[in-house]
Order: sequence, then structure tokens, then C-alpha cells
Amino acid sequence: MQFNKGLLNQVQNMMNKMQQEMQQMKFEGTAGNGKVKVVCNGLQEILSVKIDPELLKEEATLLEDLIVVATNDALNKSKEAGNNAVAQMMANMNLPNIF
Repeated sequence: MQFNKGLLNQVQNMMNKMQQEMQQMKFEGTAGNGKVKVVCNGLQEILSVKIDPELLKEEATLLEDLIVVATNDALNKSKEAGNNAVAQMMANMNLPNIF
């Protein structure tokens, strides 16, 4: 099986562009009715964590749980956007049927 170098270059360029776009996207996850907010980018890098000062009066385990929930919420939103971006890219590529 021989690969088309032009097609491979096109795929690589599209992937690089998508990665740059995903890095610029921001996804916010929340927990505790918005008292904990975590923001990540499309590359699933955590950018910020905000905690309502009222929560600092609570037990540490509650705060820890809320941070985990908010982080997972943000990361799931990022993953979903990444999956959608890959699906869209593949739909736009006009690849030959290889099966």
C-alpha cells in the first residue's frame, strides 16, 4: 500500500491547525452551584481554579471533592470538543474508502 505524501501533509497541517485552535479554546467546569470553577483549554491543560471564599470555612474533604468534580466537568467538555473537531476534520477530508 502506497501513501500519498500530499495527503499525509494535508492531514498533518490540519492536525497542527486543530491543535492550535484547541489550545485557544477555554472550557469551564463548575461544582457546588458555581462555588468552585475550573477552566481548562482544549488540550486539557488546567488554566485556573476559582474557589468561593465561603467554601474555605468548610471541611477540606468537601472542597477537595468539589475541585475534582469541577475539574472533571471542564475536562469532559474539552474532550467532547476535541472529539467533535476530529470528526469534523475527517468529514472535510474526502478520504478514499479504505475498507
